Amino acid sequence: MGRPPGTKNPGYEEKRRTLLSALIPRLLEAGSGASMRELASAAGSSVPTLRHYFGDREAVVVAAMGEMLRQGRPYLHQTREALPGGLRESLRTMLSHLLEGWRHFGVGKIYGTGLSMGLGHAVLGPTYVDRLLEPLLQATEGRLAQHQRWGELGDHDLRFAALALISPVVLALLHQDGLGGSGCRPLDVDQFVEEHVEGFVRAYGATEPGRSGSA
Repeated sequence: MGRPPGTKNPGYEEKRRTLLSALIPRLLEAGSGASMRELASAAGSSVPTLRHYFGDREAVVVAAMGEMLRQGRPYLHQTREALPGGLRESLRTMLSHLLEGWRHFGVGKIYGTGLSMGLGHAVLGPTYVDRLLEPLLQATEGRLAQHQRWGELGDHDLRFAALALISPVVLALLHQDGLGGSGCRPLDVDQFVEEHVEGFVRAYGATEPGRSGSA
């Protein structure tokens, strides 16, 4: 007996993840220039197989961004979990992890390539926001919310605060690493982060007596 219409083979989702994991490095390397043939070759598969599991090339890229999000969830969970001991040290730790992931674990390639593919694209732009950019911002909001509950962060809009915290650091990393600014306009990103955290704590930390010192 055949399968009912709309049902999938056992292991269908696992096969999709296997294909995506294999082709993502090529997608990150070539970005918008990666053809279906190149992606299929990187996955050790064929173009018809990719079309069977995903559809067209745009759908492959959308699925790849979703797989990047799935693989990045442990990091996002770490980002969300605030550390006791004060706002300042918690944010230093969070941003140092972002720098390490950006430089050594492919995070910079993911965000840089995703941005280049998404800018001005009616489908990939919102997908990038939904599956890569917003998860980072929302995880940061979660961390700040915890500090707010502990009385270490002032009564600020958490979305605005997360944008204010993350945006300058991501811009600095794109400037230095993704766009080659380290060669033409070097910036000590680590020192920038230290000063940025100090400025953020002064602007957003709690100011009531007994709390500002622990921020």
